[in-house]
Amino acid sequence: METVDVLEQLFDNKILSVLQLFVENENNQYYLREIAKLTKVSPATTYRILNKLVDLNVLEIQEIKTLKQYILSKNKKTEFLKTVIKKEKRVVDMFVDRIKSLEGIEKIILHGKQTNKKANVLVLGSNVDATQIKLISSEIKEKYDFTILSLTLTNEQYEQMSAMGLYSGEKQVLF
Repeated sequence: METVDVLEQLFDNKILSVLQLFVENENNQYYLREIAKLTKVSPATTYRILNKLVDLNVLEIQEIKTLKQYILSKNKKTEFLKTVIKKEKRVVDMFVDRIKSLEGIEKIILHGKQTNKKANVLVLGSNVDATQIKLISSEIKEKYDFTILSLTLTNEQYEQMSAMGLYSGEKQVLF
């Protein structure tokens, strides 16, 4: 069971939906009614949740005259929450779960930084069906509006290209 699924079963879904809104849009500022509408949580409940999250230093209030906007705080608490709650990680995990059983796949690597809408994935192996991977990527794009750009290479090709400096930077082995 995935971490967010466990959290949804352990904690109030309304609090999680408000947290997910901020974690998935960490640089955005929102008004109370806007948060209530986006999360489908009543304004009164949203108000209580926001006050609790401000008290916990998860959210900050930015006041403009008489209006209050809420934004995700930048601290260790929110960094932890991002790793546990962020949904796009789940989309990449779903992609990995679907393709890892395809014949010939030996390793799947997340290359570079993943964004809210996109991830670059290197698929290493021999005789891998790249067409099937592209089909799965397009299904994910259609269903989740998340783009997975994949490149299929043999281990030897990957090692040669890495030695040439073509695949330097941040990498994370997913499988």
